[in-house]
Amino acid sequence: MSTITTRWDTTSPQHLLKDGLIREIFDTTIREAKVFYTPLVNDLTTKDEWVSDLRMAGLEEASELAEGENIPISRPTIGGTKTYYQRQWGAGVRMTNRMQKFNKYNLWKRWVADLARVQKESKDVEVHVIFNSPTSTSLTCGTGYDSLALASNSHTGLVTGTDDNYDNYLNAALSVSSVEDGRYYFATLNDDNGSYMGANATHLVYNPALHFTAKQIVGSDYVPFEESNTINIVPEMKLTLYENPRLTSSTMWFMLAKGPKYDINVFTAQDPDLEIMDAPDTTRDRVATSLQYFTYGWGDPRLYFLGRT
Repeated sequence: MSTITTRWDTTSPQHLLKDGLIREIFDTTIREAKVFYTPLVNDLTTKDEWVSDLRMAGLEEASELAEGENIPISRPTIGGTKTYYQRQWGAGVRMTNRMQKFNKYNLWKRWVADLARVQKESKDVEVHVIFNSPTSTSLTCGTGYDSLALASNSHTGLVTGTDDNYDNYLNAALSVSSVEDGRYYFATLNDDNGSYMGANATHLVYNPALHFTAKQIVGSDYVPFEESNTINIVPEMKLTLYENPRLTSSTMWFMLAKGPKYDINVFTAQDPDLEIMDAPDTTRDRVATSLQYFTYGWGDPRLYFLGRT
């Protein structure tokens, strides 16, 4: 365990924290937590250690019958399950009695309060693993119902049909034409029986390096970046632009169709708590710990469309 002592500061005269002569402690980490995952998921709470979702396809379409022919009887099709197991995350700080007594800047209170930021931002970074590695099948959170990556050109319906949600043939840079690809994907989307279900794109999510490109695409009357009088229809989509600095690739962008069937989830069993106690020995050190429980993942990825990683 790393303990903060009076000898902790080795970069400046040790008396500075004890004599009160420092005007201000400049620490950029003492701030409000920056959290970006919530618009990208279904943010859910649970009291259970694990929850499971079951994939199912309902009745098939009706058939034309000849006179006297029996009406066909169909039944729903059961698919796989997706189980979300709670994972726990902790952070803490320990300070000696001597350090608490002689530092003049109430550093104990500062760092105990900072545990909340550390926990919230750690959760945000962790949930973004699925968005930063959308083509991986080896994530800790697992895969979806079909055992494929979140973004794949091999997704299939439970009974029939395909739902390829990765612009894999182009791996397309953000542009009017690639956003049109995303719109077409949602506009022609099929359900697990291979029947049309459709969806409307709601969000365009991108790394900050693409911000001006995204604004030009959704805000121009004419198709940007070309010399033409072609009307730009992207603004009619009324996309919510979401600049996301947690995306680690400068070229990454994707589209979401948030709605009742959107199935990228975070399940939180416990928000970060705070427990302060005496150290379990005779040092009189103080220990503060924070613990939280959450898990995340997806079952059905079809309302997510990846443009470029």
